[in-house]
Amino acid sequence: MSVMPPEVRGQISIEFLILIGAIMVMVVAVFPFILSTAELSKAHAAARDGATFAAGMRGLGYRGADVDPVPEGAIRVLRVDMVEAGNYNNLTWYRFDITAHAPEYISTNTSYTSSICGTIRTQVLRHVYYAFYGEWPSGSISRVNTARYSFTAGCRFE
Repeated sequence: MSVMPPEVRGQISIEFLILIGAIMVMVVAVFPFILSTAELSKAHAAARDGATFAAGMRGLGYRGADVDPVPEGAIRVLRVDMVEAGNYNNLTWYRFDITAHAPEYISTNTSYTSSICGTIRTQVLRHVYYAFYGEWPSGSISRVNTARYSFTAGCRFE
């Protein structure tokens, strides 16, 4: 049985405390970055859901009471890109650029594409609002502001 010399006792507990302290400093330093990244990921996922929902419903012929009718057709969302657009009221402003595709008889008619893009933009922002606030916004919506970010949406056909 070996016995530790008195001058070595307690060294493990001091090293353990230093290690825990270093880990805590790293966690505190990285925590804001993790929160902001999670907020952007949440918004991007909600925007994809909203764009897909809007394209699917308009492709099936559904529309709001005051929305122009569009012929039925396969409307697909090709991309939902999130682009930093500057600052808005001390918030970092991001714009969702949605690229959609539709049959030629829809995509060549600017009245149809404008109506569909309006629906897609609205549903994107409604879904982002719901993701952050847990309720659907009433009325039309053109921007969603969160604690750190401001989100808008744009749409085009390819």
